[in-house]
Amino acid sequence: MTRKTNPSYADPAWCEAQYNPRGAVPNATEIYARWPVESARVKNKLSPVGIRYGAHAREMLDLYRAPNARGCLVFFHGGYWRAFSKDDFAFLAEALVEAGITVAMPSYPLCPDVSLDAIAKSCVSAIVKLWRDALSPAERARLVVCGHSAGGYLTGALFATDWAERGLSPTPFCGGLSISGVFELTPLVNTTMNTAIGLTKETALAFSLGASCPHVAAPLVLCVGEQESPEFHRQSAELARAWPEVCRAPVTIPGRHHFDVVEELGRAGTPVFKEAISLLA
Repeated sequence: MTRKTNPSYADPAWCEAQYNPRGAVPNATEIYARWPVESARVKNKLSPVGIRYGAHAREMLDLYRAPNARGCLVFFHGGYWRAFSKDDFAFLAEALVEAGITVAMPSYPLCPDVSLDAIAKSCVSAIVKLWRDALSPAERARLVVCGHSAGGYLTGALFATDWAERGLSPTPFCGGLSISGVFELTPLVNTTMNTAIGLTKETALAFSLGASCPHVAAPLVLCVGEQESPEFHRQSAELARAWPEVCRAPVTIPGRHHFDVVEELGRAGTPVFKEAISLLA
């Protein structure tokens, strides 16, 4: 993402329309209101193990262990780094566990309590904790990182992490799946979300991923809902061009917008579910 800055980034109304999906999806509130309800049911059914991976109160993850697991998927939630938690997305674990995949679902500290940089480091700590203390050899051998929206960015940031410096294998996971990710952060500066995120032009540029290099030698799959804004499509297309060594052209998910595209990860047989399973095969 070394492209020149789009002049529209200076227009708050344009940035808000492109990057705040709540305004583009009329029933967004209804959709994400049902997530914690369904998640409570799944948590009660699957009884995950809670694991602390850091000192912050939100540095907790739930581990949904599949019997005789053939791999593990780690899911990082969205919410523009300022909302939601693992308890809102537990519903995604059910179909994956039934398919023989252990699911790890971290919460992480949120803005404005901490910076975006601190959140990215927190997610690194979650992977280190899982790798060293929580996963079986089979789960470590087929470990996939995944995230939606802001979690899609965090997934990409894990690919840009030097894992050897953390004492792990240089490639500690076999693949990644970013759903509706945002990787170039400059346009977020002029959005209402930035009141909590606190990005400046300088930090937005520094934390953007396109100019960095992936350290992990594994495929990163990029998915975007067909009905998402042009900028969400462009974001994934630009990262694919910037990181050709790990990314192919983004996958467009037919008929889906920003909020229902992530639900496909929790439904066996959907395009997003199949992309996740292919990485774990």
